[in-house]
Amino acid sequence: MTQLITKLLVLNITFLILGACSPQNTHLTYLQEELAKVSYDNGISITEAKIIGDAYLYRYAREGNKISHIRVRSGKDNKQNKWLGDIYSGVAISPVAASLVPIEIDKLNGKVSWAHGPTVIRVDLNSAS
Repeated sequence: MTQLITKLLVLNITFLILGACSPQNTHLTYLQEELAKVSYDNGISITEAKIIGDAYLYRYAREGNKISHIRVRSGKDNKQNKWLGDIYSGVAISPVAASLVPIEIDKLNGKVSWAHGPTVIRVDLNSAS
């Protein structure tokens, strides 16, 4: 009987640990660490735009346990001062919808705007859950 209780206790602890290390928590931690490295003082690089855009999606456009990402490209014509982030999601990391307006990230200051979410000066993941 004692062995059974010990095995059940170990099994419960294992599930608690695995739950704390879920992909969502791991992704949030990764984004928080990378976002802390972004330098807003000298313009936003394409790599920094990717981090900012992914953090924005996590904060403002997350659907359940789906983790979305953006692919960054430079804006053209009247959007030359913007990085444009096309949204990808799912296991196969496929485009969400061809008609979905991309996220815009200002190349000078990192300000993010999107037709389906708020405009923010800086993405803050400290209050994200």
